[in-house]
Amino acid sequence: MEPQIVAVPSIVVLALLALRKGFLTVRGTVSAIAVGTAVAVAHLGLFGLTAAFFLTSSLLTKLRAEWKLERGLKDVSGRSLRQVFGVGAPIAAFALAYLASGDVRLLGAAAVAVAAATADTWASEVGVAYGGTPRYILAPWRRVEPGTSGGVTPVGVAASAAGALAMGALAPLLGIQQPFWKIALFGYLGELLDSVLGASLQVKYICGGRISEQPAAGCRRRGFLTNEAVNLVSGFAVGLLYLIT
Repeated sequence: MEPQIVAVPSIVVLALLALRKGFLTVRGTVSAIAVGTAVAVAHLGLFGLTAAFFLTSSLLTKLRAEWKLERGLKDVSGRSLRQVFGVGAPIAAFALAYLASGDVRLLGAAAVAVAAATADTWASEVGVAYGGTPRYILAPWRRVEPGTSGGVTPVGVAASAAGALAMGALAPLLGIQQPFWKIALFGYLGELLDSVLGASLQVKYICGGRISEQPAAGCRRRGFLTNEAVNLVSGFAVGLLYLIT
């Protein structure tokens, strides 16, 4: 029996469990099944790596959950179709390219996209929960509100590095025969790129010198990318950078 025959129904079951637990919306569930199926068909080890990202990231959302919710920092509706697509599309695209070509470097690029997504999510969840007041990555002397795209803290940076390293270390154990250090390094660089793009190009509002992600009267809008678009661009960019180095 082909392993994928078992894996694909398992993806549906896991996605429905995630829906029931509130980790995904209905449309996010459909998107997760599509991404997971594409990845599993391409390489079961890569699917295991992607599953590790999703499971750990979902668990980390529970850190100081009530505190986050009180401050509007927790998405109570679960990950939407756009959120899943923004993170999952680069992983699935590189995975399917590997399936079509057999080029193991494309499998490495997909693993890098997973590592970058993990680094970004771990940084966000742990940094917001325990990092205190972040500083703006493009202007470190400026403090911003927790949860602001482009805001970084030492705790968040450490969590980001840990996430990238964890995926890099796990990849060879799952049959992804690419240098673990390179997956970890480029995964971390992907999170760094995500923070820079979030700070420079993601939609924000300048309110009397204060940076906010919520519109308000008298505020000036800046940027044009959504958070999901930033994730999409950084995932593809860091994977392509991996391929040419």
